[in-house]
Amino acid sequence: MKIKEKKIVSSSKYLNFVATTFENKNHNEDVWYSVERNNNGKTVLIAAIVGNKLVVTKEFRVAIEDYEWALPAGLIEEGDTIEETAERELKEETNLELESIVKKTRFMTNSAGLTNEVVSIVFAYAKGQVGQDGNEQTEDIETFLMDKNGVQNLMKDEKKIFSAKAWLIFDKFVREGSW
Repeated sequence: MKIKEKKIVSSSKYLNFVATTFENKNHNEDVWYSVERNNNGKTVLIAAIVGNKLVVTKEFRVAIEDYEWALPAGLIEEGDTIEETAERELKEETNLELESIVKKTRFMTNSAGLTNEVVSIVFAYAKGQVGQDGNEQTEDIETFLMDKNGVQNLMKDEKKIFSAKAWLIFDKFVREGSW
């Protein structure tokens, strides 16, 4: 497999639609279409606990035309670190303050067949009172602090839509209760 050419088919404020011409394993030319972020493509997902409760978000997602149950997350801006982004996004989306980071993952692919976006997951403890004052006008985010039973009950609701990454962290929290 060998990349031969990448061409931006269409562009918007935040995304590029890209056609990548490549040589496949049979040495034939193929084209793969994907979406790339205009920035560095790096994001952070924050798995935070306040006391003994997990910080859970319910956010309206235009692309799915519904609410997604997830965790606070955001784009890493040029020049910012994972830690700085985690602190900023947690405050903006939930009004909580990052208290300590237990661990962070290396960057991992988010949906490699579709996008160049990568994510680092930050496992942390936070403090404060939840609120939505920092939400941007394009964000509709409600924050919940849920204990193990609350998260377990949430996961049983088959009508809810979950982030795949968050689901795995919800499951870890239900089993272990902490980081």
